[in-house]
Amino acid sequence: MNLDNKQVKHWVFDLDNTLYPSDNNLFAQISDRMGYFIADRYDLPLEQAKARQKKFFHAYGTTLRGLMVEHDVQPDEFLEYVHDIDFSFLAPDPALKTVLGKLHGRMIIYTNGSVPYAERVLEHIGLSNMFDDIFAIENADYLPKPAAASYQKMIETTGVAPQDAVMVEDMAQNLIPASRMGMKTVWLPTAEEWSARGHEADHIDYTVNDLTAWLEQLTGQA
Repeated sequence: MNLDNKQVKHWVFDLDNTLYPSDNNLFAQISDRMGYFIADRYDLPLEQAKARQKKFFHAYGTTLRGLMVEHDVQPDEFLEYVHDIDFSFLAPDPALKTVLGKLHGRMIIYTNGSVPYAERVLEHIGLSNMFDDIFAIENADYLPKPAAASYQKMIETTGVAPQDAVMVEDMAQNLIPASRMGMKTVWLPTAEEWSARGHEADHIDYTVNDLTAWLEQLTGQA
């Protein structure tokens, strides 16, 4: 590992399936509720609603963006509905909290979820008040990762200097714009098929299976 903790001024962390394990069923709940929302709104069988949800995700980066563009859905209504889930699957991660506290740079959450949702997740995993800023979908004018304009808005709003920043993500394609801007990139692969989409390119600097262990190794150099 040639990354120097002392030289990193900004850490940009994705939230879902990055700061908590991907197998805890949280995001699956959200995905299910997205399907229910579409089925109820457009009187579709659930199977057809799920197909439309998947189409929007692949075409627009998020289901919400597709609904906004093609159906003029109000984002607040959608986000409130899909984030009405059971957070009890989440648990504090003391080891991750300890090692995050050893990072020298500012820490930013960059998520396609909403601010209230991000705050609830951070509370349940014991990381409230650990981060200097949360840049969420409403801060990006509902333009999601991996849209380049979303990243530009993020760095302008948070003051992140790309050349001095590291971005950590479970979705490989979301690291492409970060790399192009000059950030170092860390990919956490999961079992989900969309996690690996785009991983074949040369924009990934580090592939990490255990974020806590990797950060412990990094901060051990400091």
